[in-house]
Amino acid sequence: MSSEVAIISASLTAYLVLVAMLVGSFINLAADRLPRGESLIRPRSHCRSCGRVLDITDLIPVAGYVLRRGRCATCGVAIGAGSPLLEAACGVAMLGSLVFLGLGWGAVAGAAAAAFIGLARVGLPLVRAGR
Repeated sequence: MSSEVAIISASLTAYLVLVAMLVGSFINLAADRLPRGESLIRPRSHCRSCGRVLDITDLIPVAGYVLRRGRCATCGVAIGAGSPLLEAACGVAMLGSLVFLGLGWGAVAGAAAAAFIGLARVGLPLVRAGR
């Protein structure tokens, strides 16, 4: 494999893992809002305690949690560790699929794994709640 192909492959892998982690972030949003009957679109993501709208630092999957030390930047309320763990799980599912299956089928399997994680995290609680 030439060095150019290796660089492209590594870049695509990193991109797909990041996208999977962003999907994990959306799954967290859906799991938080849907059981309460809230919109997935509005209002913007915010601290449930003080109402501060989250900025770009807060929205970076896993890293935002680490940079803010697991707390709101304004009021200091603790953010549960479940959010970055779910984001990381989606990223790991994608990375594992890419490593074992390659870029083509690995991307498909990784997306399916993230969808399954989303279904388990969002769908099952909604079914239990009778929605």
